[in-house]
Amino acid sequence: MATSPRMDSQRNTSALFARASRNSERVIVPINDSALGGTTQTPAFYCVHDVTGGALSDFVELARRLDTATRFYGIQTSPKKMLETDFGASIKSLATYYVEKLTGFQPQGPFMVGGFCAGAIIALEIAQQLRASGREVNLLVAIDAAPENTFADRQPWHPAYWVELVRNLPGWVSHGGFGKEKHSHTLIRRFWNNLIALGKAAMGRHRSQKMSGGYAIDSDMSLSQFPPAQRLFINRLFSACFEYSPANYPGDVVVYEAKVKPLFHLPQLASRWRGIAAQSQLVCISGTHLSMMRAPFVDEIATDMRNRIVYYCSQYPPMDAAP
Repeated sequence: MATSPRMDSQRNTSALFARASRNSERVIVPINDSALGGTTQTPAFYCVHDVTGGALSDFVELARRLDTATRFYGIQTSPKKMLETDFGASIKSLATYYVEKLTGFQPQGPFMVGGFCAGAIIALEIAQQLRASGREVNLLVAIDAAPENTFADRQPWHPAYWVELVRNLPGWVSHGGFGKEKHSHTLIRRFWNNLIALGKAAMGRHRSQKMSGGYAIDSDMSLSQFPPAQRLFINRLFSACFEYSPANYPGDVVVYEAKVKPLFHLPQLASRWRGIAAQSQLVCISGTHLSMMRAPFVDEIATDMRNRIVYYCSQYPPMDAAP
């Protein structure tokens, strides 16, 4: 049976992306067909991995929707680097490593960079270092994440915080809570974890801070599926995100925030980004932290990003990148 060009394109992207992601040495990975094709007629966008160091599959649906508008590349950590005991222990050192790779891959011209979850924090530092080295960064994209140490949060005991939590409840029930959970014990565990998180926040501690000091991600996600070296990397990077203190950022930032928040925890992305980037713009996206990167909600991100990319391309022509 004959297939459509769109189906062939998606199949090619998936196959080539799968091969690329298994390359232990590669850091900058093409995600959509425009990037795989090697053309330089469209601009490049570089998106940083989440806290796992990989999981670039999170970007596939967004990258496909931006095909023809941009060459979409993911930035991943090679398994070899994860074996280094200090790799990922500092946001600044991790960003320095990626900046070296990026400038080697694209020796000239302005950059557009971004990241999802922890990747947004790394992307901020990458943008800072690129600008400090004299390179232009036209656009910084933060997908549902913000640095912690901005001191711009509304405290959990503030009445407005509770008003927002109550407003969030119907969306949480509809998108990520009672209506979606198949097993009652799982729902109870999630509810209890969120309640504990609120208690920790009220005591002035972050929701994932251990009593003995330091941070661990174990309460937020299961690490059992990852090999030992990657687990250590994940915990190092998770801790580094909370230790990172961002400097003021003078460039353009677009922040995509999920409309549905966790049950007892408000990320407060708008206030955090406004605290460090005066030119930040918040765009609310339907869905949760995870579902916003999937159909149908990812269409909202893609449409907005496409318009912004067209705007920046009208001011700055795309530059060649290394093959």
